[in-house]
Amino acid sequence: MELFYRTYGTLQGRTVVILHGWLGMSGHWHNIARFLATKGFRVVVPDLPDHGRSFHTDFFSYEGMARCMDDFLRSHTIGKPILVGHSMGGKIAMKMVDLYGDVYDRLVIVDILPRAYPWLMEKGSVADVILNTDLESFSARRQLYDYFRQNSVEDGWLALLMQNIRMETDETGKAVFRWRSNACMLAENMFKVAGGLDLSGIYLPTLLIRGDRSEFTREEDIGDFGVVFKNGSIVTVADSGHWVFVDNTEGFLECLMNYLG
Repeated sequence: MELFYRTYGTLQGRTVVILHGWLGMSGHWHNIARFLATKGFRVVVPDLPDHGRSFHTDFFSYEGMARCMDDFLRSHTIGKPILVGHSMGGKIAMKMVDLYGDVYDRLVIVDILPRAYPWLMEKGSVADVILNTDLESFSARRQLYDYFRQNSVEDGWLALLMQNIRMETDETGKAVFRWRSNACMLAENMFKVAGGLDLSGIYLPTLLIRGDRSEFTREEDIGDFGVVFKNGSIVTVADSGHWVFVDNTEGFLECLMNYLG
């Protein structure tokens, strides 16, 4: 089962691998990857399993994702790659380093901690909305947009949901909406996605880039980072939330490039 992925830059550059977040896809990182390529890096951005154009599975686990992505990188990268992971992708990258730390150059975590986020599993959460949405009952994208709005889906999640919906033709020839990613399985497994990680102490150089307005890396919680990452540092990007690389792209790139040199 092959993953869909995008590459930028030349083989001669140091390799940066970017792992997107829950319900994300490689295309969301196109501008970041293209910029890094202009700075001499080779950038590899896969669609994670169950996301975008990559294959679907029947279950979710961080260890399974980490082993899958490590296998992929051993076949598609040269030397020790630099891992960059956002949100769920950041947790996958943490687990990859926990299992195979000696094969990576350094780690950049984007706005996530190795802790549990129980509010992502509550009634009315985005996962709950997905599980209670019958896509085939809608006939227009605007109807879906309004439905998600009425169910209090916030802007960032709303954009992800709409990007993960596509029109297909069913067996009767009728045009129907379907999920692009394996959204229902991922929503059903939100208790795993949003759960805490069991990690040993990690000594690989690690940077946490957090948004100053993010609910995922609150000031009172970021002590969790230092407990695990013994050679870590933290930078905060102003005027940004959880999708820091979108909210303040210039600030994000400045922090990333300062760290990568």
